[in-house]
Amino acid sequence: MRMLSLLGNGIALAALPVLAVAQIPPDFARKAQMGAPTAISANATIAHIDAAGKAVHIIRQGTNGFTCSLIPDESAAPFCADAQGWQFLADAFTGKPKPTSTAPGIGYMAAGGMHHETPDGEIVMAPGANTKMVQEPPHWMLLWPVDPATSGLPTKATGATYIMFAGTPYAHLMIYQDPKTLKL
Repeated sequence: MRMLSLLGNGIALAALPVLAVAQIPPDFARKAQMGAPTAISANATIAHIDAAGKAVHIIRQGTNGFTCSLIPDESAAPFCADAQGWQFLADAFTGKPKPTSTAPGIGYMAAGGMHHETPDGEIVMAPGANTKMVQEPPHWMLLWPVDPATSGLPTKATGATYIMFAGTPYAHLMIYQDPKTLKL
């Protein structure tokens, strides 16, 4: 999951303008809904992230507190998150020094995603001279700062669970379990 400078959060999304349908790819909503199990994505808000304009536009207002979108990078990976999870991600995307979410959030990436990795396996928030893009399997995330020293959890994607972006305020728990297999 690549972090970019973007605006938006789960609470203020409804106040933003609806982007003209002609500007959104016709299959955007369908692709965004692939980020979570149907039980979540069917009633989620669908938002389009405009990285160039640093804005979030509502395509469809939801009813269940979740928002689904596509990460605006070369992966275009679909994701869905609850309000606290969306706030956590929006803060990272807007370059805030730390998350302003007030409780743990949940995020789903049921179609997997991509991350930047150094030669020694460290996962970093942005590409660098020696990083490579690595495919992630379907997973869900606990979007709340997690400390590897106090949790004892690994910081490299060598198993089913690890801390992504360790050592940053955006360190969060990655759980490589296909969200579509969860009983919701």
